[in-house]
Amino acid sequence: MKKFLLALIFLLNCSTCAADELDAAEIRLICAVCSVGAYSDDNSFFTRSMLTTRGWQIEKLASKNNRVETKAYLVSKGDIKILTIAGTENLKDVEVDFRVGRVHLDGTPLDKEKVSKDEIFVHKGFRDYADAVLSDGLAEQLITSLKKNPRETLYITGHSLGGAVATLAAIRLADSGVPTERLKIITFGAPAIGSKAFAASYENKIDLTRVVMKGDIIKKSLSKLGYVQFGKVLECEPSHTSNHFEHKMAVYLDCAIRDYYAAGGTLNYEARDKINAPIYVAPILLLKDSFHKSDEELILNALDDSLQNHFGKLTFATAQSIELDEENLFDDDAEEFVAAAREHDCKYVLIRILSAKKIRDAPSGDRHVTLEEIILDADGALLSMQTSGASTDNLTIFEAAIFAQENLIEDTKNFFK
Repeated sequence: MKKFLLALIFLLNCSTCAADELDAAEIRLICAVCSVGAYSDDNSFFTRSMLTTRGWQIEKLASKNNRVETKAYLVSKGDIKILTIAGTENLKDVEVDFRVGRVHLDGTPLDKEKVSKDEIFVHKGFRDYADAVLSDGLAEQLITSLKKNPRETLYITGHSLGGAVATLAAIRLADSGVPTERLKIITFGAPAIGSKAFAASYENKIDLTRVVMKGDIIKKSLSKLGYVQFGKVLECEPSHTSNHFEHKMAVYLDCAIRDYYAAGGTLNYEARDKINAPIYVAPILLLKDSFHKSDEELILNALDDSLQNHFGKLTFATAQSIELDEENLFDDDAEEFVAAAREHDCKYVLIRILSAKKIRDAPSGDRHVTLEEIILDADGALLSMQTSGASTDNLTIFEAAIFAQENLIEDTKNFFK
């Protein structure tokens, strides 16, 4: 009995740890999605599927003074608020012009002639940006909301410059009396923001998680000027097939998605407007050598998750995918898919052909991902055919595949209405 109880306790602890790991991976993914969205006003797939469709409210914030112009977003759902600060992917901009110098936390200039190793200083450009973000009453609004709702947690996040500013904004709120256990910072590829003494002073005062990509040079870009990093470090590795600069936010998002799936997460959500036509989903037909094995499973799972977000009566084939040679089309397989659809009382067959080919003369090895979608009826008659694609010049291979499918979704839904 004692051994049984010990085993039960162990299993319960493992279950709790797994749930905690999934929750942590999910919030990092949401923060990564927010950080990607902060760069652009585009209603991207990830913004739409991970935020809006899941009930997150998005408020755009912008401020401008004689020193800086800022862009940020306040994303909220229930007792969670996420302040996302737009950053930059440019090394020169990350340094924000060092001619502005270093300052004390209160903004007073540092006496360059009397700087000691115990001096607390921060980068003036980052501090000015943080002040601008929290201006126009935003700091007071956040503090009031946290005091009013004792269960509320505020996350502050950003990439690169945005991450540096997020940390300083959090420190300002903490110094204003916000309970540190309800204030959490998650940054992506952020440079250091202050001196060794500054880092030592706040190391144990704020909950800072720095997500750092292996090979990202920005994390050390200010070290020679006396700036020191601090906080918990979560190191990631770019995908084997990534052709992007390691500092790019798309690479960090890709890593966050992979971590989320590895922790047991999916891209599924409860949609209200699903199409309920009975559809048999054939195995995805993969053009041979299109994807690295480390990418393939993730892409296939995400494509199927995406379909389930929009269609309510799907019957998936036992095999998730079938590999095809370029000249070997699916003609022989179509009859098998149609027969399977009839066997499962499905009126339609959905066939997807997915490929990725290197773009000729692309200097960085960019590829173009193409998804062809074919709809047959239960007698094998062709009803619809459409194609979509995306390049990996600004997306990872995973994002390009998802984008290609999501670009077809509305037309597919309209076909079945």
